Amino acid sequence: FLFMKGFYIMIIKAEITKRVNGDKPFKAFADVIIDGAVVIHGIGVVEKEAGRYITMPRSQWKNKEGEIRQRDICHPISTAARSMIEEAVFAAYDSKDEN
Repeated sequence: FLFMKGFYIMIIKAEITKRVNGDKPFKAFADVIIDGAVVIHGIGVVEKEAGRYITMPRSQWKNKEGEIRQRDICHPISTAARSMIEEAVFAAYDSKDEN
């Protein structure tokens, strides 16, 4: 996928690395390479009645009160960047469905 914003072209390559079988909303894991320079491992594909979306890799820990906390390890800063990553992941997921 090539995405243009202004004069910059961003190249995003997505690959489905694992499928999750069953009736659960979580369907797959993907890796995304951005501009041949940065890779994000473990992006999730989720499908629910309201639609589908991606989840970014997360870390999880317990704070000193014993509560479980979570935080995305990395994530797109802009809506446009999220859309570009989603499009690439969904295209890879859909093409893997056809094979």
